[in-house]
Amino acid sequence: MKYFFACVFLFTGLFAYGQKITPLEYVDAGTILKENQAIIYGSFIQRLTFWQNGYDQRIRIRNLETNELFSFEVKPATRTRKENPFCFFIKAGTYEVVNFYYSKAKWYGTEDNTRPVFRGIDFEVNVKNKIDSGLVKMEDLHRIVFKVENNTLTYLGKWHFESGAPSFSNDKAVLDKKLKEDYFFLEFEKAAIVLPD
Repeated sequence: MKYFFACVFLFTGLFAYGQKITPLEYVDAGTILKENQAIIYGSFIQRLTFWQNGYDQRIRIRNLETNELFSFEVKPATRTRKENPFCFFIKAGTYEVVNFYYSKAKWYGTEDNTRPVFRGIDFEVNVKNKIDSGLVKMEDLHRIVFKVENNTLTYLGKWHFESGAPSFSNDKAVLDKKLKEDYFFLEFEKAAIVLPD
């Protein structure tokens, strides 16, 4: 039975990779939130190593109502800061975090890595091996979910991917102050706070 669940898990992952992935649109400095728009923002703390310094890192998410896949950049290429802010336009809806995509430098070039993201499980752990060995059960695999309302600016928190299982914390006041310098027309003080769960 565990092999059946492992096959279902792998098929679901392969199906997600075969779908079209649409990058979210960056919010430019000076943007004003217009009717029927939504914006998400937050910051991302990466698992920074020498081998990952020069490459971008992305989060892929799925809209649960439309089944569309989207991606957004959480670490720009060539930036070496451990924590990076993000700010993107998004359609209103409920989203699940599907995976974390990053590249590593290798002696022969680069190696692309896509890791599934589940609540309470370190994404660097080989989930298939954990399922096969019985250490993790399929019913223990829960996606991280967040909801975005229409006509809103939504703070998604500080995303901790630096070690262990991903977690999310509220550092809104600090980030709002930094972002206000560039996004001076966005009313961060009125933003909804939605920490992914």
